[in-house]
This record gives sequence, C-alpha cells and structure tokens, in this order.
Amino acid sequence: MTKSAKTGLTVSISLLLALVLIWWAMRDVDFNQAWESIQRANYWWILLSFFLGVIAYALRSERWKLLLEPMGHQVSSSHSFYAICMNYFWNLIIPRSGEVARCTTLYTLDKTPVDQSFGTVISERVIDFLCLSFMGLLAVIFNFDLILKLFNEVLALRQDGETESSFTGLFIIGGVALVGLLATIIFWKKIKNLAIFPKIRNFIYGLRQGLKSIFQLKKSGLFIFYTILIWVFYYLMTYLVVFALPETSHLTMADGLYLLLVGGIGMIIPASGGIGAFHSAMRLGFIVLGLGSEIGVIFGFLVHTPHTLIALILGGISLVMMSIEKSSKKAKSA
Repeated sequence: MTKSAKTGLTVSISLLLALVLIWWAMRDVDFNQAWESIQRANYWWILLSFFLGVIAYALRSERWKLLLEPMGHQVSSSHSFYAICMNYFWNLIIPRSGEVARCTTLYTLDKTPVDQSFGTVISERVIDFLCLSFMGLLAVIFNFDLILKLFNEVLALRQDGETESSFTGLFIIGGVALVGLLATIIFWKKIKNLAIFPKIRNFIYGLRQGLKSIFQLKKSGLFIFYTILIWVFYYLMTYLVVFALPETSHLTMADGLYLLLVGGIGMIIPASGGIGAFHSAMRLGFIVLGLGSEIGVIFGFLVHTPHTLIALILGGISLVMMSIEKSSKKAKSA
C-alpha cells in the first residue's frame, strides 16, 4: 500500500469514527430545544474561552523554544508559533499527525533537525501527561463519587463479550511484541547491516538529545511558569463555558476539574479533531452530573467548536504567513 493510500485510509477511518460518535452523542437530542439553548447562551464567556485558547498556543510556542535552546537552536517566536499552529491544524485532518507536521514545519523554516525537535515534542508530551495526570488526581480527590459513577456508566455500555475480546486483544498484542523482541535479538547482526539502520540510529540519537534538553534548560523557572499557565488556561477554557448556559452556571470549580478530565479522556479517541469523541464524552459526563445527555452535547459543542475554529483560523493564517516569508526569501536571493 502506498503512503498516500495509507493516509487516505487513516483519514477515512477517523472521519467515519467521528460520524459514528456524533450520531451516538446526538441520537436522542431534541434539536429544537438544543437550538434554543444555544441561542440563549452567553457568548461573552465562549469568546473569553476562545482568546484563552489563542494565548495557550502562544505559550506553547514560547515553551517549546526553551526546549530547543539547549541543543543550540535559536528559533524565532513567529516560526515556533507557526509550527505549533500547524500541529493543531493537521491533527484536525489526520489524527496524531500534528507532532510530525510541527517538526517538519520548523525544519522548513529554520532547518532545525526533525529528529531533535521531535525529541523535544516527546518531552513536552511526557510533561503534559504528568500535568493531565495531576489534574485527573485532583478531579478524583474532589469528585470521587462522580468519577466512580462515570466509570460505572462506561462499563454499562460494554457487553461481557466485548470485555473478554479486549483481553484477548491484549494477549495478541503482547505475543506479537514478544516475538518481535526475540526476532530482533536473534537477527541483530543482520539488522545492523541494513542500509536503513544508520538512519534509525541517528533518529534515536536525535530523540535522546531532545529528551535530554529538559534537564539542560537554562530557564527552568520560566519553563515551569509557562507549563502552569498553559494548564490553568486549559482548565479555564473548559470551566468558563459553564457560565454561558443557565443550566450549567451553578457548577463549581471542582466540577470544572471533572469536566476537564472527561474531555481529556474523550480527546484520546483518534477521531478527526476530537469531533464526536469529545461530544460523546461530555454526554456521558453530564449524565453522571444529573444534568442530562442533551445539555452535555450542547456544552460539548460550545467548548469544542470555538477551539476547532482556532486551529483552522490560526493554521490558515500560519500557512499564508509562511508562504509570504518563503516568497520574500526567494525574492531576496534572486
């Protein structure tokens, strides 16, 4: 199968999954009532959430620059920002492709080696996973009963047979991994002689350099400050939207932690841009809150849609600015 065919298949599957999840989330929603609720919404809160999202992009780009500095790469703020925007833009089209797009964008603009910049992206992912875990821990501490109800709600959707098949799948994956490991050990000398081996070795070395950069930061305090701000903004981007609807305006800050966790779990599902996955997660989350599936879906749209627009708008602007910059460089060199 060609690379373009694989990409097309990936996009098709993620779109199909998004459509299925959107159908599941909205299958019993009263559209007239939902539209009335959307019209009654206070969009100033949603606009504030939108602007916090834009600022979060800028903070992520500045934080990334700090990780690149120990490797000797002085990246401009604009180029780092364009690359971050490309990350989110391409994730809307091809799930999990954004990280590679971010690194290739920076290589195009500043010739920063992809293997090294990708190592810093992995560092970021590790840090963000720890932050999400911490937020999840806070959500469990302050909303233990809600998390337990959510877990039971998810289990209620699964059949016994599906649970058994999932364990079978884990055994198969484990078996394949074990066979692959043994084959690598047995045929290691032959693998080292393959033409592609030096490229793999150099790529792994670049990843190691990127991961090491986090322990070599010259401005570790600023890095921590950016990270805290990013996650505070992520929290507020979700929580502030509760004030946009009369039905949700009574929810507490602790409930906001619960909603952030629910949304984060939904975004793990590889649907295009989290479409359908986020809304389905919010549907379940609001059922547990006792506010009903319909409000959950409406809230999901009010949170997810503006931030999808951010990715599209900033991604489009970045593409235009990058094109102008390339044209300018060509004109100067001519």
